Amino acid sequence: MALNEQLSAQITLTGMTMDLIGGLYLAYDLLGGDKGPLSTLTRCVTYTLILVLSISTTMGLKFGLLAGAGLGIALGLHLERIGRGQNETKRFLFSLALIRSIGLFLAAWYEKLAFVAFGLVPVVFAAAFLLPRLKLTPAFFYEVGKKPSFSYRKLCLSLVLGGLAASVGFIAAFLQHDLGHMGERVLRLSLTIAMATGLTSSLIPLIEWYADNLPGRTMGYIGATLFVLGFMMQSIPSLAVLVK
Repeated sequence: MALNEQLSAQITLTGMTMDLIGGLYLAYDLLGGDKGPLSTLTRCVTYTLILVLSISTTMGLKFGLLAGAGLGIALGLHLERIGRGQNETKRFLFSLALIRSIGLFLAAWYEKLAFVAFGLVPVVFAAAFLLPRLKLTPAFFYEVGKKPSFSYRKLCLSLVLGGLAASVGFIAAFLQHDLGHMGERVLRLSLTIAMATGLTSSLIPLIEWYADNLPGRTMGYIGATLFVLGFMMQSIPSLAVLVK
């Protein structure tokens, strides 16, 4: 059975991504784990993967890759700094806002939501400096534990971010006189942001605990497994051609 070009490309890219993550986890383990030079990079990749998957389920893979990368990298850097006991400086918060806004801008622009893309940028920067005053940042609910944890503060953060996305989207739709056509997409975007925020914030304790307490070589085993599975997945399109 032959695969169409789009499906073949998606399978190959998925396999390459698994190889990349697997290689990173393997290198992370070989170079000293959480005390090695790849600690920050591995944390960013892990949270990016979670956010890409959660956003892609409702917004599509391409939107999820762009938005999830921006949000995941920023979250990984934020938690790395908190884990080291360092303060959130204005320059640091500005840098995180820049990373998030680039990811969300590109994702919205790709979806042909130009007004939403431009509207999200100032909102992201404003939220970066206002949310710490409301105690709605990872610094205020950072914890390490053996199971996921959800709290009232995390619920508030999810609702606030989802509400901000909805507000920007509906204002953009109103300005474009296209509320009927864009309404469903904006609502889906806001619910996706809220869901992804709630899910990821709930998993933070579990991920941080395993990052600090995994038995030796565990990340190496996981990385090697992902690497082999990625290689096998990349071979599927070629095997399909041979079988045909």
